[in-house]
Amino acid sequence: MRVFAGLVLGLSIGCKDSVSTSAPENISIQDYHGFSDESSWTYRDSTVDLSVRDEDVLETPPDEGALLRVRYVGNGELDFRRGTRWADGTRAGVLAFFLDNDFSLTEWDFGPYRGEGDLPLGNEQPLEGQALESSGWFCKTIRRTEVETYYGYFNDVVQFECTGNAGPSGVWTFARDLGLVSYDSDDYSLSLVAPW
Repeated sequence: MRVFAGLVLGLSIGCKDSVSTSAPENISIQDYHGFSDESSWTYRDSTVDLSVRDEDVLETPPDEGALLRVRYVGNGELDFRRGTRWADGTRAGVLAFFLDNDFSLTEWDFGPYRGEGDLPLGNEQPLEGQALESSGWFCKTIRRTEVETYYGYFNDVVQFECTGNAGPSGVWTFARDLGLVSYDSDDYSLSLVAPW
């Protein structure tokens, strides 16, 4: 019995020092969405071809005329144009986001997706494992996942893994100080080529 009491006392003293003192990250989606008056991005997009390996897509130079040139035009809206320059490119789509306590997708017209609504991707202060659900739409926040695009590697990212029929299901990836660097779904992908 003395051995048992000593073991319990030893474990309780040992456990006292092992209590986690780490605080949750204090980050804001504003550091990741990239929305500012001068923001622009260049993406390659594709309907997913299961016969093509990811490595081949990442190593193959994109066709300049087929690239998507995107500019932030205010009020959470990204204007997509296809061509060698945004100014004279063909209108190819729009993504619109809204930020209050949640970071939400409100309009989408890109790749095979068209629609509008209020689809929360995540909270204004995203934390690993946070989940939001709204009318058949579910998104989970993932932090510190390394992501590779044609442009490079990103390891300080916020990802929103979303499912449901209300909007474009897939994984939305935003990198610190850059914005949207990739979107991947079962049938469409969008990948950053350059942050200009």
